[in-house]
Amino acid sequence: PPPCEAQLELVLVLDKSGSVRSAQSSLLAFARELVSQFTLSPTAAQVGVVEFSDDAATLIALSSDLSAVTAAIDGASPAGGGTSVSDGLAAGLSVVNGAGSRPSVPRTILLLTDGVQTTDGDDNTAIAQAAVVKNAGVAVVSVGFGGARVSTITAMASAPSSDFAYFGSDLDAIRTHFSNAQLCELALAPKAPPPPSPPPSP
Repeated sequence: PPPCEAQLELVLVLDKSGSVRSAQSSLLAFARELVSQFTLSPTAAQVGVVEFSDDAATLIALSSDLSAVTAAIDGASPAGGGTSVSDGLAAGLSVVNGAGSRPSVPRTILLLTDGVQTTDGDDNTAIAQAAVVKNAGVAVVSVGFGGARVSTITAMASAPSSDFAYFGSDLDAIRTHFSNAQLCELALAPKAPPPPSPPPSP
């Protein structure tokens, strides 16, 4: 499909807990594939990237420079540690609302995790933090695989969860699911701009 021309602030929140280790190269490839589906420019999409294990770290703030975003993904640190989904979501929210964020541009966080929350609380903590993100007007695309709990992935996602949540048996399934510009459709769907109002008659 042609690159998505959506005007969007997109932040990828990527699990790098120990259990991801064997899948990390595929996970980072998925992140690169997602980013490459969008036209990155100051008038189209900007992308930020966060990684998390016990804590979260920002790999890159919102950027319209594809090579910088790709380099940030390639620079992800080796997987290891526990899983604090809530930290990842909180960091994602600060990035999507942070430097470079444009007013009135739709904001989306895509969360990718392979497990339940093991540090800083449990899955309920993650669900509560996802609610904070959604209440801030940010769409949450929630993607799980491996040991993640389907009910949690669904609860974290924006409505309708049939669109905004996806649980894949593995990363190959996830990569296939999102290979058809699925994310572009989601990014555009919930917040299509209203049609322009006609000019007032003189």
